[in-house]
Amino acid sequence: MQLDQTHVAIRVRTLSEIGDLALVLLHRYPTLLLKGFVMGAAPWAIANALLLYWIPITEYQYGMDDPEARWQIVRYLIWMALLVFLQTPAAGVVTTIYLGQAVFESKPSWKSAASSARQMFGRWIRLLGFRRLAIPAMIIAGIRLFQPWNTTYDVTVPLAILFVAIVIRANRPFLPEMILLERCPERSKNSNEMTLRKRAKALHRPSGSDVGSRWVITAATLCILFAGLFYSLVWFRGIATGYWNFGLVTLLGLYPVALWTVGGLSVVVRMIAYLDTRIRLEGWDVELAVRAEAIRQFGEEVEIVSGSVAPALPVSGNRGGV
Repeated sequence: MQLDQTHVAIRVRTLSEIGDLALVLLHRYPTLLLKGFVMGAAPWAIANALLLYWIPITEYQYGMDDPEARWQIVRYLIWMALLVFLQTPAAGVVTTIYLGQAVFESKPSWKSAASSARQMFGRWIRLLGFRRLAIPAMIIAGIRLFQPWNTTYDVTVPLAILFVAIVIRANRPFLPEMILLERCPERSKNSNEMTLRKRAKALHRPSGSDVGSRWVITAATLCILFAGLFYSLVWFRGIATGYWNFGLVTLLGLYPVALWTVGGLSVVVRMIAYLDTRIRLEGWDVELAVRAEAIRQFGEEVEIVSGSVAPALPVSGNRGGV
């Protein structure tokens, strides 16, 4: 493995180039969404079905034309979108690890990525599932099972959770990559070791405004893509079946599929943005070239590279190096 011979060019990119590279990666590795993200998203999607599918099913049985039924459907749409938004970083764990391998390896292994995800399950489920509010939101939705519409619980609470989640993500937008690829420990007795807090401070604070503006633009673009994808699926179903109303197939199938598809794309975009941020802040492309030459000349860092899940993503100052 040569650190300066990557399958993804290590260079500074604009936001439009990041989006373009995400599409190129999806073309080169089509299983990113068809296999990898589905593998990670399936348990969350099943849980969401158990928590929320009762709403449209119940309303469909009694008719969906009265105002109360419409509010219940709005409730379903809000909670489903919120849960998918909160769960996407955790659902994209295997995909993130796979992308870390794909930077250097022409044929990355899903088996290896899934194995690494299982080994780190306790860590990422705590940080991405609980602290990022995905599981707490699911608990609230579970408490509201078979309960009637309530403005406080079905509008105010989801909006409050969304606001808090956005603030948390804005503080550490690349937390999944730091956990899964850099494997920074949360705490360390060694003051020189790069902990998660130190790494977040070094990576996020200097680029806060740039990353924040990119996140806003990316979020708006993904919302537009979701709308286009969802209505394309509805249109295709209408052409194929002649049924254009928003029935159970649309609510239980097409709507979640569109949400998860855009969520999977966001995982790829975030990963590329993470690489770009490291290049801008740390001169990562230069570091890789120097370290690759050191390995060729002196055989240094061999143990470090072979023992890493994502050898393309070492932290400067965290694991030695030249």
